[in-house]
Amino acid sequence: MTTENARLLVHTPGELATEYVRFAEAIQEHPGIPFGIKSVDKIVIPARPGNLVVFTGRPGHGKTSQLARWAKTEAHRIQARGMAEKECVVYITLEQVAEEMEAFFQGGGEYSITDFAWGRVDLEVIRRHAVKRAGLPIWVIGHGIGRAGQGAPRMFPETIMAAIESMKEDFGIQPTLLCFDYMQMFPIPNVHERVQQVTEAPVRIKEVAARVGAVAAVAAQARQEVDDYQEKIPTQRDAQWASSIHQTADKHFAFMRPIQYYPHGQLIKIEGSERQVPVTEELFIMRMLKQRFAPGRHTWLMHFDPAHLILEEMEMRQIGDAF
Repeated sequence: MTTENARLLVHTPGELATEYVRFAEAIQEHPGIPFGIKSVDKIVIPARPGNLVVFTGRPGHGKTSQLARWAKTEAHRIQARGMAEKECVVYITLEQVAEEMEAFFQGGGEYSITDFAWGRVDLEVIRRHAVKRAGLPIWVIGHGIGRAGQGAPRMFPETIMAAIESMKEDFGIQPTLLCFDYMQMFPIPNVHERVQQVTEAPVRIKEVAARVGAVAAVAAQARQEVDDYQEKIPTQRDAQWASSIHQTADKHFAFMRPIQYYPHGQLIKIEGSERQVPVTEELFIMRMLKQRFAPGRHTWLMHFDPAHLILEEMEMRQIGDAF
């Protein structure tokens, strides 16, 4: 354990007062990263550097898709600011190889992520997409099939931090958003007990976000017991292996795609709503479980197309956007 530069952790009253003024000025100049959906952004405080945002759900309920969608949305905002050569989104993938994740960023428009995964897209189209995609500031940290056998290290927090620092040194690029997919696969050195690893992971990820000066967003698997709930939406206790995920998060969202549980057309009732809604392929339920500095219990009914990373306001306006 090193104590080098420990003085940097100490903030005198005078230093902190000055630092807070600079922090407040930065908030005014750069208001943070919104979710990108009007009804959500009316309630959710924009994410700011050092924040940990958690997306919890069962497998197949949209965690990776929502993480990739948020990454693309922020990357487009960076482009719109004219900062693509200085700022970026970093997607850290522990579940999939880098080339598989690229399908999320290549897809959209005429071709879906599924089309790319099946190999249904003509190579000339892929080459054209690749040229356009190269200008979108999403960088990926992860193992790649194209680099197999070259001795890439395991993705410990220190390794990821070193990789991000190499981006700054070699390319002069600053991340605004770090996306980790997914939490329970995050390895912690010298810790072999699974529960202890996952308990430590959100703390280490939040530390990385603070050191980098970026928002950290993570996908977290919900435990299997959620499938037996009457309302099958994860609660704050349901992040698999560790309650520290909810405790450490600045914002915590739960996801549920009703089509994974109910037949198309069945009417279901969601807590807080007086009406029943029909199940469709695109119906997506998002619940905010926690938000620091503001009330944290809201539920939204959304229209979600995971194959194209499209999330929109619910078309059935009579239901209401949030309740």
